[in-house]
Amino acid sequence: MLRIKRILLGGLALTSLASSAHASFLDTDFWCRTYGCAVVHDGVNYDIYDNYLFRSNRCCVPIGGQMIDYYIRAENTNVTGLLGGTGSDLPNADEGFMFGIAQDGSTVNTSLFDDGDGFLDAGDALSAFTLNPNTDILLDGPGKSYSHSFFISSLNTRFSLRALASISNSTGDFSNTIQLGDIKLTPSFNATGNDGGFQYGTRANTSNIQIVSGVDDLGDLTGVPTQIMNFGRQAGIRQGFGGIDTQTIRLDFLYEMPEYDFSMGTGSLNIDVVFDFYREN
Repeated sequence: MLRIKRILLGGLALTSLASSAHASFLDTDFWCRTYGCAVVHDGVNYDIYDNYLFRSNRCCVPIGGQMIDYYIRAENTNVTGLLGGTGSDLPNADEGFMFGIAQDGSTVNTSLFDDGDGFLDAGDALSAFTLNPNTDILLDGPGKSYSHSFFISSLNTRFSLRALASISNSTGDFSNTIQLGDIKLTPSFNATGNDGGFQYGTRANTSNIQIVSGVDDLGDLTGVPTQIMNFGRQAGIRQGFGGIDTQTIRLDFLYEMPEYDFSMGTGSLNIDVVFDFYREN
């Protein structure tokens, strides 16, 4: 399971959606314009992360401190399906990753016939194959990776994206054979585009966005929240008045499973990746 920590301030989503095409929430909100904020969007809803300390009615989150998220909402991220994943959120309890048969131990020679959902289940079929000393099972096709995205904008603040990964539950052999460090992570961003009809980025600025080096797998995100991206433009991602959709960019995350074979056994993993935003100098 991959999840993002998110917030919703009552009424803000409706205000954003109803705003003029010439001015977004970022353009008009006093707290964002004065003290800085980030807006996160999953393709459906907007969430606001503030620098201002509303509970104590004072400025501001200290440099290096976590930006304020007063409300947490359970919500799936917007899955793009553009980075090699299946395009589905998660497999059901009776589904698993697709696999194929290798006769030389390294190259899939026989693949499953998928019933269209991208995961292994009872509706899939496998042709007959022969056995030899090198016959093995390997992850195949989209089963090797999973991708998801969310959209972000900001105003009047420098900030970073940090993440913390953990295994919330593991069963069977996977408790011993697959660890967080085995799952590769590739973050990236898209400045502009159209994602399933959601047009973004035409009024966004991507200068001074840095993908932090040294974060290569989920094992690098354990212990404490680890910086993945740094957004160094003080003016923010927003560039000029406009609808908030046009002021966002898309952050993409590609997770790649390790090469799998029979020796790793069977089981399941539930993995949490929690994202948060921190004020930076």
